[in-house]
Amino acid sequence: MDNHGVIAVYLAAGKSQRMGINKLALPLGEKTIGNAVLEKAVSSDLSYTIVVTREADRLNWIDDTLWRIPLRKNWEAVICQDADKGQAHSLNRGLSTAIEMEPKGIMVLLADQPLLSVRIINDLIFRYLKGIQQHIDIPFLAASFQGIPRPPIIFSPKMVPELLKLKGDEGARQLFNKSPMTGKLVDYESEWDFFDVDTKEDYECLKGCGHGC
Repeated sequence: MDNHGVIAVYLAAGKSQRMGINKLALPLGEKTIGNAVLEKAVSSDLSYTIVVTREADRLNWIDDTLWRIPLRKNWEAVICQDADKGQAHSLNRGLSTAIEMEPKGIMVLLADQPLLSVRIINDLIFRYLKGIQQHIDIPFLAASFQGIPRPPIIFSPKMVPELLKLKGDEGARQLFNKSPMTGKLVDYESEWDFFDVDTKEDYECLKGCGHGC
């Protein structure tokens, strides 16, 4: 692992409460919703990916190819014991693991955005690392659609103490409303990249959209 690059925290410990069943295991083409972005992450320019899961998750939504070398070297799963208390706890679990690896940046990825492209992941990494090379202070670099910040977001390691203060169901985006951070946004054209699968209606839309299905 290149510990001088960007490490991802892949949030996959949600309760799928609105879906009623584990949405990560739902079929998407020949694989699953949860596998979609994870497969892209471990094949991208990310140095490493930390998958934050629930204690009871058997990870059967992860395709066999990701358990084999060389891709298996690019990720690990960590359990969040407090996953039921909200996304902030899963985020904290992943951040605590990531910061020990001394990365230049930490990207937050959501497991229920299956259409997110590798292009966006790599573009954000490139822009963030280029900023560091130019000695530009970037607390965060976020993808956006129509000017609204959306995951994925790359945070500077110095932002981790603020992120660890989040509680309950607060996600990383809450920081944009709580503090006057001077980060950067990169606007992308397709809303499908940021499509969240939260409900059965979302899943039916995903299957019918023709994107990756």
